[in-house]
Formats: sequence, C-alpha cells, structure tokens
Amino acid sequence: MKKLMIVTALVAAGIGGFSYANHVASEKVKTEVDKQLALLTQETGAIFEYGSLSANMFSNSMSIVDMVVTSPEGQPFAMIDSIKVKGYETDKISEHTSFDIENFTFTQETQSALLRDVNPKLLSASYDLHSAVYFDDSSGESDIVLKLNTSEIADMGIDIELANTKELMDLSLEINKLQNSETPLTVEQELQQQTKLMQALSKIQPRSAKFALINQGDLKEIINTELESQGMTLEQMQQMAQQQLQQLPIPEDLVQQLNDFIMGLNELTVSASLPEGKTTMELSQELTMLLGQPEELVKFINLKVSGS
Repeated sequence: MKKLMIVTALVAAGIGGFSYANHVASEKVKTEVDKQLALLTQETGAIFEYGSLSANMFSNSMSIVDMVVTSPEGQPFAMIDSIKVKGYETDKISEHTSFDIENFTFTQETQSALLRDVNPKLLSASYDLHSAVYFDDSSGESDIVLKLNTSEIADMGIDIELANTKELMDLSLEINKLQNSETPLTVEQELQQQTKLMQALSKIQPRSAKFALINQGDLKEIINTELESQGMTLEQMQQMAQQQLQQLPIPEDLVQQLNDFIMGLNELTVSASLPEGKTTMELSQELTMLLGQPEELVKFINLKVSGS
C-alpha cells in the first residue's frame, strides 16, 4: 500500500510540475506575444485583442483564442477563432514549424464598408489558413506548404520544395536574435544583414512547385458576378480564353487540360519540376532565354497540368 501511495504521489507531482511548467511557459509567451502585437499596432494602427493564450512547452506549441482586430478608425474589422503556432524555437530552426489561423471572418461593419468593392460571398465567408515549413538540417532541403480554405467557395494550396537552404535558415535565426535584442540595430548592421540575405537567397535551388485550386461550391458564381460587373458573361470569357489557348505553341494535352478547367471551373492542378543543382539566379537566366520558346520552356520545367 505504501508503494502504491509513493507511485501515486510521484505521478501527482509529475502532473503538477507539468502544469506549472506550462503555466510559466504561457506567461512568458504571453509577454512576448503582447510585445509583438504592440509593435504591430504601432506599424498599422490596428488593435489586436484576444480572449486567452496557452502554451505547451513539451509539444512546443502555442494557441491564441478569440482574437478581435479593430481598425485604426476604431471599428471592429475581423474576428479569429484561434491562432496556433507549433514547432517554433528561438535558438534553432525546427524540423517542422506550422502556423494556423482558424475561422477568420470579417465583421458586419467591415462587410458593409466593403460591399461596393468586394463580392458579398467573399466578405461573408470564413477563412482557414495553414502554413508549414519542413527543414532537414543535414541536407539543407526545405518544403514550404501554404493552404487557404474558404468556406463553400474554394480551397487553394501551394507546395514548394527547395534545396541548399541551410544558409538562409541559419541567417533567419541570426536576424531574429538581433531583432529581439534590447539593443537596436545600427544602420550598418541592417545593411550587412540585407546583403547576407540577398546572398543566401541567390544560393537557393528550387526543386519543384505545385499549385492546386478546388471549387467548393460558389467559385463559378463569384467569377460570373465579377465578369458581369465588367460587362462580360462567363460564356464570353470561356470562348475568349479557348481562342487564346489555341494560339499558344504548347503541347496539346496541356491546352486540353486548361480548356477543361475553363469550361468546368471545378479543379486545377499545376506542377513543375526544375533541374537539380541550379540556383534561383541561374534558373532565372535560363527561363528568360526560353520565354520566346514556349515548347522548350514547358519541357525545361517539366510542366504538368490537370483541369476539370
């Protein structure tokens, strides 16, 4: 019985320590978040308020709940159910870092103010945003993922694979530490960081890119409404696009897939695989040379299209 009591006490102590550690972590994170939001307010004039914040030091994650954004004019602008950050570390680049915004919606005041310029379905929709970065320190390869889901309208996704990104990742960590230090950066330091950043970016080797768009119900209606506001029908746009596609000197299967999407407006996927070992600058130069040769350009980037 005594052994059982000892085990129970140890478990209770462990749970208590876990809760206390998370409480301390939450307080530290709250201080930093409030600091960053105050800086954002200084830059934009908007006010960012939230209901609660929690942090978990063991899963290395943070969650902000019930955020309200107020415009510089003092009007409620938008609401966000939750913002979640996972994998972010101050002293190193994580293998996986993600940032999620769940249920971003415009307030009624914003919808009324923008109604003349923006489609009402876009204003009344809710938005979910997911972004993630996967980084392999040993190989220097990175994968950047961005997804935007719009309720009953469309889902959009972008996936980019890069090589030789270690220098850029290490530099981003260095810049972050400098910016968060109590001593402001001198003009000379800022110029040095900008130079290093440009050098690191020029060494990146793009590997592949993929874009996907999926209609979730109202995409065609929104496009049709926008066209009508410009004095054009959907059918006229489709005919014009088909005529232009027929004039492009690209493989017939790509033309057909693009035609299928234009007529159906259901789903479009575009992907490209780039030659390995070439930096962004080198690829830019070769792509510029191929701009007048569409067929060769398609082959060079291994362009694939699927539409419906």
